Amino acid sequence: APEAVFKLVKEFWDANHENQKAENWPAGSTYTNLWEAQTYMVSVEDTGLRGGGSKIKNAIWAGARKTIEEWTGEELTRCSLYGIRVYKEGAILATHVDRMPLVSS
Repeated sequence: APEAVFKLVKEFWDANHENQKAENWPAGSTYTNLWEAQTYMVSVEDTGLRGGGSKIKNAIWAGARKTIEEWTGEELTRCSLYGIRVYKEGAILATHVDRMPLVSS
């Protein structure tokens, strides 16, 4: 990650890591082994969190875009940016594609 983006996300995490919220996955979802281990989110969209909201979301996007475009060789279209997903002991994220085209999931 670009240094400025890493710093921004780390500061957000440091200020809000104790405010993790359990994720609600749809019934039948196999992206995670939610039946064994709950996953959590510290959402950059949550305006109730210190520094959360559109300002940090826009700053992360602006700071990472050039690097990701250079990496992929593609011009990006802004789509999803949620926050920091937390996996605790025993949690698994299965390899998957949410929808095409995506750079990563």
